[in-house]
Amino acid sequence: MSPERIELHGWDAEAQAWHGPDELALTLRGCRALLHKLREAPGSWYGRLRAQAPGEMPLNLCAAVHDLGDAGLAILDIEGSPGGPLEIILVVPAQRRAKIRQDLAFEFVSFLRFLEGAESVGAEIALHDYVERVLRQDGEPATLIFTIESPSTPADAHLPLSQQAERLAASMIAWMAAKDGSSLEKGAARDERHRCPC
Repeated sequence: MSPERIELHGWDAEAQAWHGPDELALTLRGCRALLHKLREAPGSWYGRLRAQAPGEMPLNLCAAVHDLGDAGLAILDIEGSPGGPLEIILVVPAQRRAKIRQDLAFEFVSFLRFLEGAESVGAEIALHDYVERVLRQDGEPATLIFTIESPSTPADAHLPLSQQAERLAASMIAWMAAKDGSSLEKGAARDERHRCPC
């Protein structure tokens, strides 16, 4: 496991407020298949993922993952769902914090509006200012994960969607670290043995 700090910041679209940061430990447990797919992708990957929480019906998701150079962006959705993606994830690895573009927060919020998701209508300034403030924090850089969940997410999908988003973010961190030549992925590799439901 890596000693690097990983902070999760989540936007609650119904409450119109941020929660977190919650500190996470990097684990690739359950991510072997997903990480393999990302390793084969040069900079973007599109595909299907399957999420399932114990006692819940499986959730088949469409996913898009992009390495933007200074950050990673992922979108999770159910095919044909109205109202934009169910979850959008921005991952800013600690090793890339020095090269974050000046307008990353603005571009991220603009992208949310472009997708016409209800999560950002009227909340653009709150979304932007929070992401901007966290990106510009002083001190030891942490890997940052920002998640935006749509208010149109079905109630029975919250748990499996959240679990899949966390696995996807962990896989993105390891994928980008490997691309950057970091040993982060090797430190978490022993957790890969457990099969991913993705």
